[in-house]
Amino acid sequence: MKKILIVSVFVGTGVLARPVLADGVGINALRIIYPAKSHGVATTVRNTTKDDDYLTQVTVSSGMDGGDAPFITTPPIFRLAAKSENRVRIIKTGGNLPSDRESLFWFTMKAIPVSSDGNTVDGKVNGAVQIGLGNMIKLFYRPDGLPVPPEKGFCMLTFKQTSAGIDITNNSPYFVSFASFNVGGKERMSQTQPVKMVAPLSHEEMKVKGVHAPASIDWAAITDYGGTVNCKGSLL
Repeated sequence: MKKILIVSVFVGTGVLARPVLADGVGINALRIIYPAKSHGVATTVRNTTKDDDYLTQVTVSSGMDGGDAPFITTPPIFRLAAKSENRVRIIKTGGNLPSDRESLFWFTMKAIPVSSDGNTVDGKVNGAVQIGLGNMIKLFYRPDGLPVPPEKGFCMLTFKQTSAGIDITNNSPYFVSFASFNVGGKERMSQTQPVKMVAPLSHEEMKVKGVHAPASIDWAAITDYGGTVNCKGSLL
């Protein structure tokens, strides 16, 4: 019964998204790579506040809005004390995922303040409205034996001009996430640009104005550890 009550707190709580690496409550990673040969991977979550404890739930979903995923987290729910960190382990439970390319999932952390008398953690949820905090990062499941290393794959993009902008083809088995994207020396990666990542062995159309082939394209792709690798190509 206590578990049901605790879960209901998260279901009925408003969650405010916050930067993953900001001060306060968050995830100590920008992304998670899950190698297929692994028996599980770990990450840590933190609470840098001085006095506030949080009831914390961590999950893996198939989409940003939820959905089942073949992973479990342990522990799934825990109390995260002020000025502390907690290690979370992610374990694949099954499922037939593609063996020729990466698969994308989402690791989510939700946290709500624990009441001063500690009743929330004990399962005695009071009637007060709690505003929670939410963090979400990408989890990439990576099969064994992919034909090229990630840093090379991130540069295996080709480009073709379209009536609306640029068709980007990802010829690699990896998801390619852009930190920057320049066409003819002009930055095209803005907050309003919806195309910030291209799935493996697929293509996306980036709708931009004022681009004309031929043109040079330079992009910085985000690496496994949150750094970048610089790549060059041409718009044809």
